[in-house]
Amino acid sequence: MKFLFIWPNRGTFNFKPIGIALLSAIMKRKGHEVELFDTTFVDFGFEAISKVRFRIRVFKPVDYGELDVEKKKVDWKAQLIQKLDEFQPDVVGVSALFDEVEIGLEASRATKQWRDVPVIWGNKAATMDPERLLTDGSVDFVCVGEGIEFISEFMDCLSSGGDPRVLKNIAYLDDAGRVRRNELHGYFQKLDSLPYVDWSIFDPRQFLKPFDGRVYVGGDHMIYWGCCNDCTYCINHAYRSMYGPKAGRFLRGYSVDRIIEELKHVVQKWNLTFLKFHDEDFCIKPKSYFRELAEKYERHIGLPFTIEANARNLTKEKVGLLKRMNCASVSIGIENGNTHLRKDILKRRESKEEIIRAVGMLNDAQIRTSSFNLIGIPFEDRSTILDTIKLNRDAGVRYPNVGFFFPLEGTDLREIAIRNGFFDDSHGAVFDDLHPILHFSEISGEELVALRERFTLYVKMPKEYYKYIERSERPDEIGLKLTEEIHKIYDECVFLNEGVWTDRGKNRNYLHRLEQIYQTADGTTMC
Repeated sequence: MKFLFIWPNRGTFNFKPIGIALLSAIMKRKGHEVELFDTTFVDFGFEAISKVRFRIRVFKPVDYGELDVEKKKVDWKAQLIQKLDEFQPDVVGVSALFDEVEIGLEASRATKQWRDVPVIWGNKAATMDPERLLTDGSVDFVCVGEGIEFISEFMDCLSSGGDPRVLKNIAYLDDAGRVRRNELHGYFQKLDSLPYVDWSIFDPRQFLKPFDGRVYVGGDHMIYWGCCNDCTYCINHAYRSMYGPKAGRFLRGYSVDRIIEELKHVVQKWNLTFLKFHDEDFCIKPKSYFRELAEKYERHIGLPFTIEANARNLTKEKVGLLKRMNCASVSIGIENGNTHLRKDILKRRESKEEIIRAVGMLNDAQIRTSSFNLIGIPFEDRSTILDTIKLNRDAGVRYPNVGFFFPLEGTDLREIAIRNGFFDDSHGAVFDDLHPILHFSEISGEELVALRERFTLYVKMPKEYYKYIERSERPDEIGLKLTEEIHKIYDECVFLNEGVWTDRGKNRNYLHRLEQIYQTADGTTMC
């Protein structure tokens, strides 16, 4: 049978979703044909997250030269129909994140107008809210939870003319129009039995990996699946609750030899020069496993790579092993610097001291440090954002990253936001990387945007610059001129010095330039 994936990606490129790559490989191993319709390079009117991050000095700018990576205004539905005509799929599957659901539904409706082929949805957004999809009229089935075992059973069922509604992990509308969810398979445990990821279906531009101002040929993988934390803004807690206590180990991984063999294969096949591991906490692995992985990765792979890690699981030994493996960057979740919000509202377990210790060990090992930070969470105000800035400063994070909180379906923090009047869930809110979605009495949306856009400046620049950064928050002529000048100084003193402020004796000159802008034409101070 022929299966067409639709990936309604409205975000950035340089990523090949592991779920799509694995399910494609599983179906191909069973003899099915698989292709992909990818909207990554369609301009839907949203500013790309990567461009936002470049503009607010989270990422270094990258020169792609003659490579065509710009999004374009096109008739993507006509392109989808063309793809359907050419491939003639027997089944269409949509894999969408929470902010891509509406685009995915438009694609489902266009597919149904083309022909009444079965349309099935998967991924976490579908898992958390299958009712919304199934009642749209364009979606026949939803895969709830993991699709590893389900996809083979589903395709076998359709091939033999069976009724998919008897399968585990499926949601559907019964004859009375009611949403039904079947029981779930347990968590898939035998990762070594999986085929290698299938990247042949992806646009070649998805291999372009910008990192630290350069472009690499990148691959994406996940060695360990699952997470043992209960963060209220993440759906993992809801996911585990849905599966229940008898579903098996949520945290599971490949054997070291198996993952090394696959990495050797994809590196050679795709001429990779960089890897990104999407483990939710790379350093949660047991010590003996970590030691074996480090030794064999160093010997057989050796490519630079990036990871995410929880500060509590970073030890001096593991940092040393990461250095041996050629780890290029570690991103640590700080999220909020206010102890009450981080511990009691977000349910983060690590302390300020653990964060500062972890970042310090990585900096000492000369491994690039990045941090994840959320602003606009429930009960946020300017003082709590300043707490987050301070913790990043105290820790010495080289490249802080910051984004607006969005209340995902199924998460505890969404319910907290609704219950306390910060969020109205009746209007079908969609994630917008440019603006906060919650509303507060203590701080305006405009001030949140201004602080988000200057977050890295507050973290990285000396405090004697604070009066100019704060004045730049006002969107008038002086504020805009100050922002432009501060960005020039930041680029010279931070981006050109591996994330460490280095003014090379020009500090007095920089401050003089800013003070000139700060003053009005008649010499009085704007404050």
